[in-house]
Amino acid sequence: MADNSNSKTQNEVFLKQMERQRLNKLCNRVIDLRGKVAGECQTYSFGGKTHYLDDRGYLLAKQLLDRFDGRYTFGVYETLLTALKTLASSAQKTTNIPVAPILSRDKSNVQTIPFNYQLQRKEPRINFSTPAEIHIADVLYHAATIDITTSAIRIALKRAFTLNQGDTVAISFPELATKTSPDLLHKVPYKVIKISHDELRTYVILARNRKDNTAVTEWFDQWSLKYNSPEHLDLENELFNIASHYYLRLYCQKFTHPLFWLSHSEDAEIIKASHMTAMAADSLHVLRDQNGDVDLDFLPIKQVLSEQADYLLLLSPQGEKLISYIAKRDEPATVASLLLWHSQQKQSQLLLLHTDKLSCDPLTFEQEISAIAEIDSNDAEAFEQSLAALTTLLTVTNITDSCLHLNQPQKVDEPIVNLPAAGSLNDIKPTPLQHNATRDTQRFFIRTDVNLYVNKQKFNVMTNEVSESGLSLNIPGHVDIDIGTRVHLEFIRWQKLTHKVRLESIPFIVRNKHFWSGETQFGLQRDSRACASSINKFFSSVIELNKEQLAENNLNIHLSQQSQVYAALLTAQLNSTPIYLGMDSDNRRILQAVATTDNNTARDKHELWLALQDSVTSISELLKTIEDKPDSTVSFGVYCYQQNNGPWQISTEQSFANAAAKTLFINRALLCDQYYFFHCSLSPLTLNSVAKEADLYHKLAQLRSHSQHKVKQIREVLQSLFAVGELTDITDILAAVYR
Repeated sequence: MADNSNSKTQNEVFLKQMERQRLNKLCNRVIDLRGKVAGECQTYSFGGKTHYLDDRGYLLAKQLLDRFDGRYTFGVYETLLTALKTLASSAQKTTNIPVAPILSRDKSNVQTIPFNYQLQRKEPRINFSTPAEIHIADVLYHAATIDITTSAIRIALKRAFTLNQGDTVAISFPELATKTSPDLLHKVPYKVIKISHDELRTYVILARNRKDNTAVTEWFDQWSLKYNSPEHLDLENELFNIASHYYLRLYCQKFTHPLFWLSHSEDAEIIKASHMTAMAADSLHVLRDQNGDVDLDFLPIKQVLSEQADYLLLLSPQGEKLISYIAKRDEPATVASLLLWHSQQKQSQLLLLHTDKLSCDPLTFEQEISAIAEIDSNDAEAFEQSLAALTTLLTVTNITDSCLHLNQPQKVDEPIVNLPAAGSLNDIKPTPLQHNATRDTQRFFIRTDVNLYVNKQKFNVMTNEVSESGLSLNIPGHVDIDIGTRVHLEFIRWQKLTHKVRLESIPFIVRNKHFWSGETQFGLQRDSRACASSINKFFSSVIELNKEQLAENNLNIHLSQQSQVYAALLTAQLNSTPIYLGMDSDNRRILQAVATTDNNTARDKHELWLALQDSVTSISELLKTIEDKPDSTVSFGVYCYQQNNGPWQISTEQSFANAAAKTLFINRALLCDQYYFFHCSLSPLTLNSVAKEADLYHKLAQLRSHSQHKVKQIREVLQSLFAVGELTDITDILAAVYR
């Protein structure tokens, strides 16, 4: 037995010795990986043979040659092939990297729109393809550029395995080299910033320091200027900026809370500016007196301004009087008492007064102020002074519809009545935030008496302004005429001056309306297609013949420039979260986008937005109650909680059958790790809401020839939007009632 064991051991030793000798024998076989690997294969010489290896194969061969003392043996050959086969079988399967669209309308991906900044590039990014050679150690890669800036390039090459993020490489541009400086663009240092792969190719973003070689920097700067035209520029950031502006404009068309821009409390004119939509003005309906005027003196603006604190204001009509109560938001006991008192009243309204401190340097908006100065230098100077005086933005949100079915364990005593502050606030007429106020025809300040006929009613009024295609006028009182309504006008004085045409029953269409200070202002467009040619000729000729004596009305320029300034200030302060409902490619209703700012933290709530997708259909059904009313809104509460990183539970005000159901849900929420209670307002978009922003529409049209597919995709997403909403966080307010 011992002899057999020794014999077996000797045989094993002999076989191992023979195997070592075989592996150490010089090999004359050629390694050719062409067509067998995704990477670029180049020629390498060792062992007296020419081999074709990719980057990974070469580095493995180099390591194996070192192990075998630089000799190309069968051990090198077999180990290399085995290693490559093992790596190929264990490599993770990759997929092609899709090109990301500018905008998306996918239920699984809620788009975020940054309101408070634009994508800006310090250098033009030129779409340009040219060969590039990548040198790293003794490995050479052949690539092609996708786009180029002075300090960065994006390239594509065959699948590379040994390039990694953070690597420092040298890049040569053989076809960009000039005869005068052939070595200037040879082996320029770059650093790998980002790298990604698909099945066949590798995509790399590389950056260089502009200060490393000023001659290279100057060459690329001059080269970029040469190709700085739309057909060569990467316009993706410009397209995204235009799309972001569209979302901001849609929000400005539909925001539902009044905005007051305030100076310091000692200023005789505390309110420097006010902005409202029709929906925002309607949210203050409780403040209207018998004449329809809004009495702002009930708002504790001076107190809010001096304390720089948020307040709840409860307004309760009692007989012919309006009684007000206030509670400081950061005092939970006072807030709870106020809300419970509200639940015991009839027709009372709750307003949330939120303040944001701000300071404005007019030099930041020099361009907008200069545009106003070209029309009226005095107005520009007054506007500049108003901006410099701003200290606070006050937002007033009517949260009544989110404070229904409150927990009522017992009756509460009446809070202390708040008396309006002594001295009236300055009355300032609110305006819309209207960025684009271009006019097809020039308007003139013309006051002439007309009779307006609508719904068997007659109003005798004076015009404010007239153009060839329209006019505006004020009617005393709160006159409710829907936008789009056809009215007829009779021009009394003008009829006395001509007998060639009949200036009665001229058709006009209501294009906009605004009620404030006891008057309703209407903007009317003359329906020229329904007018006889003689009528159309009269209006064009009478304006043309007298325009030298008429004063031009260019207030639209003032409005658009001021709107751009205030919208920029608003996006820097915005605390609420604008949301956008649209249709996906399968015609299903989705939450398409949310707007992010530094203050609303919307970018940190991605999981919540995805969970809200399941409630979009039921939420959007509420819009049916205001069909055919484009200037109306629906308001309701949205309540959410998440326990132990589980799924979000979401309910709306309409899902609670009674106060007990709401109490149960909120009490469960208060026991969880994360919970939010929102006041939500939702307004429908009209078919022309996107087209109304004509300047942005024109910018997209200009870029269509350079990025046709992307422009088409942006338009499709924007046209799919059917509602704009806004979420105001009232978590602490409602929690005060239930704690």
